[in-house]
Amino acid sequence: EMAVAAESTPATIDDLIGAIRQEFPDAGFMTTDRGRTIREQAVLMTERIRTNRAEFMSAYTHRAHILEMDRWVANNRNATLTQTTNEFERIIQVARANGEIVSNHLSDSARDISWPIGTPEVLNQIERRIQQLGGRVIREPRAAHGRHWHVDW
Repeated sequence: EMAVAAESTPATIDDLIGAIRQEFPDAGFMTTDRGRTIREQAVLMTERIRTNRAEFMSAYTHRAHILEMDRWVANNRNATLTQTTNEFERIIQVARANGEIVSNHLSDSARDISWPIGTPEVLNQIERRIQQLGGRVIREPRAAHGRHWHVDW
């Protein structure tokens, strides 16, 4: 019975994370971020771009809204954190209205997990298993809030 359940496709992102935790108990990772509001996403993106622009630009696909955020920051170097967050929130709302995803955290189909414990080979095994179960991993070693894996569903 358990073997059958382990091979079935997880129903939710949390089921996927739970299955990986069971299969790799020594990896010791925890879920560190779940779904977000548009404001929470804007705050996070503001903090990231202001902390490390290169990391921000490497973390996100260079879609129109990301390039617009980058241009806005470059053109408004004296903007406050709140002013930048307000503009990013507006940019995200427009992008979503135009059908852009922006972040799977906004649709509650992504989780951030703490960086798993293990050798590079073990980490690759974990990532392959997540992919086999229908997920996608973005390793974010230089994220503003600490290194983690972003797991999309």
